[in-house]
Amino acid sequence: MKKLCLIVILVTVLTDQVSKLYINSLIDEGESIEISSFVKLVEVWNSGISFGMCSALPRSDIFFSTLSILIINILAYLIYKSNDKLTYFGFSLMIGGAIGNVVDRIYWGAVYDFIYFHIGNWYWPAFNLADIYISCGTFTLLYKWCIYERFISKYNEE
Repeated sequence: MKKLCLIVILVTVLTDQVSKLYINSLIDEGESIEISSFVKLVEVWNSGISFGMCSALPRSDIFFSTLSILIINILAYLIYKSNDKLTYFGFSLMIGGAIGNVVDRIYWGAVYDFIYFHIGNWYWPAFNLADIYISCGTFTLLYKWCIYERFISKYNEE
């Protein structure tokens, strides 16, 4: 099962990095490509954390890379200690996404975000596939811990 974790991590990192390189080759700085009435492809370099917070922090690339690597190691340890498929999958998605963004920070000095979602006048900050993987991993774990385990424990009580 732990080999499957490595495959999930590898696929998430590769798809994230390939998507970033491909979109970067399509878009020049300041341009955008409209995919639909609510999604555009843009070029945003994020030197901070989520939503660009703390981007003015000196040497943020080194600080956030180090922090991310620490978190990746903690998640890897949690996989090692776990024995559940959903937990493996959730943590593997999170690790793959985090590695994808760390690669950006190390190589570019910032994370490359390119998906820009909006509905009417409501705009979500730009994000990338790594962010989607991290979110999906988080939701997988929330489902596992908050819904699935409650259902199973309730079912076992009956």
